[in-house]
Amino acid sequence: MSHLTIGTAGHVDHGKSALVEALTGVHPDRLKEERDRGMTIDLGFAFMSLGDGREVPIVDVPGHERFLKTMVAGVSGIHLVLFVVAADEGVMPQTVEHLGTVRYMGVDAGIVVLTKCDLVDEEWLMLVEDDVKSLVTGSFLENAPAVRVSSTTGQGIGRLKETIEDRLAGLSVEEDAGYFRMPVDRVFSMKGFGTVIAGTVLSGSLTRDSNAELLPAGTPLRIRGMQTHNDTVDRAVKGQRVALNVSNIKTAEIQRGDELSAPGYLLPTSMTDATLQCLESLEEPLKNRQRVRLHKGTSETIGRLILLDRDELAPGETGYVQLRLEKPIVAERNERFIIRGFSSMRLLGGGRFVEVYPQKNRRFRQPVLDYLEAVTGAAPDVLVERVMRHAHGAQRLKSMQDLVRSTNLNAEVLEQSVTGLVEKGKLVPFPDHRYLHREGYAGLKDELVKLLEKMHRTQRLKDSLPKDAPRLQLSWDPPDTVYDALLNELDAEGRIVRSGRSVRLATHTVKLNAREKRMLEAFEELGDAEPPAVFNMNDLSQVMEDRSMISKELQVDLKADADMIRSMAGYAMDRELFVEFADRQIMHHRALESVRQRLVAYLESHGTVRASEFRDHLGISRAHATALLDYFCDLGVTNRESGTHRLAEAD
Repeated sequence: MSHLTIGTAGHVDHGKSALVEALTGVHPDRLKEERDRGMTIDLGFAFMSLGDGREVPIVDVPGHERFLKTMVAGVSGIHLVLFVVAADEGVMPQTVEHLGTVRYMGVDAGIVVLTKCDLVDEEWLMLVEDDVKSLVTGSFLENAPAVRVSSTTGQGIGRLKETIEDRLAGLSVEEDAGYFRMPVDRVFSMKGFGTVIAGTVLSGSLTRDSNAELLPAGTPLRIRGMQTHNDTVDRAVKGQRVALNVSNIKTAEIQRGDELSAPGYLLPTSMTDATLQCLESLEEPLKNRQRVRLHKGTSETIGRLILLDRDELAPGETGYVQLRLEKPIVAERNERFIIRGFSSMRLLGGGRFVEVYPQKNRRFRQPVLDYLEAVTGAAPDVLVERVMRHAHGAQRLKSMQDLVRSTNLNAEVLEQSVTGLVEKGKLVPFPDHRYLHREGYAGLKDELVKLLEKMHRTQRLKDSLPKDAPRLQLSWDPPDTVYDALLNELDAEGRIVRSGRSVRLATHTVKLNAREKRMLEAFEELGDAEPPAVFNMNDLSQVMEDRSMISKELQVDLKADADMIRSMAGYAMDRELFVEFADRQIMHHRALESVRQRLVAYLESHGTVRASEFRDHLGISRAHATALLDYFCDLGVTNRESGTHRLAEAD
């Protein structure tokens, strides 16, 4: 028999704790207040001995509505429920709520236990049995065995033990290859050991001296030791109730509702999408934006209920919802939960998480509803493909670790699915072991081409653009591996031309209109200007006008379109018609070559030259003369010596 846990459920004062004591010999109420008040407030634990000598834990949960959140914590991780109804009172409000809770939390095996049977006669007992049968009709308890007992006299306890053993023999909890998770239901300190965390392993396994992560805080923990029913063990597995001795953390830093998990597996989230069924016995439907209490695992979190596919959720109906929470939780796809009223704290319904890390969805969005329907209960291949296709922005690119978190599939199953989807062409792999859905990849390619078209229209006089220019305007900034793959594939398809650090559309060519051609002709006159024309982009038109190089017609055009001259100057720079020889100082390439020749001739005649002499020789400003001398010195035409320049060949 696998590691199994029994739990109780039922209305307050219906004899759950007394029943546990009758079965185990140990009263589960461990708090003085519980003993004084005669009711369970916190979770109680005891172990029942089986006929083969093994022991099975029984979790005793409170029945009072004020402690329903504690009851939910106890239900998490149980495999067989003892559904308790007192014969002297029959079905009560918490009886109904507890049935809904265990049903919504996924318990599918149980025994109906009628307690306090010594207090009523046979006729009354038969009426109570009929009420219970009516209540459980249609539930997992419909065909469950029913046992009459009295914890005071011992009536039926032996038969109940036999029934429990029979039911346990038919149950099993398979060890899974999933990631370790354990909701925390108790935390305490033991002298000589320190902090101890207790709970039932929800999935995976954990070994002594391994690492775990306390969530949602994200605190790393080291497992120093572990026990189950006071026996030291080296490994805890799914379904096993275990106490873990952890290091470097105080009990005040841990609380019920926290969770221990494999490091890096889960991330906190404040929103989840889910399927939710409204409790059939409610008198009113659930409303959009209703404030609720969310219970999953051992945690309780307040949030808003957003109805995604309808205006209200009627009793018994199931719909898609988004839960927007006031504090983060951790959860997996398909994990079960219940919700209670914020003020009334009555059970409202339950369901399963469908998307753990959703966008903030607007209501009635058909693509969102289609996605949620597609991934609800989906096979691994379908789930991975849909998750990848549905992702937005930078989240489209996912590593295997990202996919583990997004799908909650174990590593082996996930790797098989990803490999198959890559082979089918659904996913695009990259050298850094990340993946992009083919539709998202194709969309990026089309977006890149459209951006190039737009940039060519606004910068039509440029033959090409810096290769990273369109990248900055994409809907999300892909990493180098993805961007280079996009450019290379578009180049191979003949849609763009990539050359070094430049890129252009394959169809793009620069064509000058009549005005631009006239401007280019005017630029050419600067090559022969005397004295040599030195200018920057801002004063180019004024330099040309002062030197009478612009026709009156062109002057009028320029005043009407001030940006034209800048665009044409950039065009001339791209074609090396203009040369920037110093910061923001430009000359026509022919004029610059003429200045070089005149400098060489002057130095051959005079040996050296100073900036003031070169200024007078060319008829330009001293600043321009100094910049030109520095430029030719950098090119190796001259050498600089104490403020003078001489030909480099003279050394």
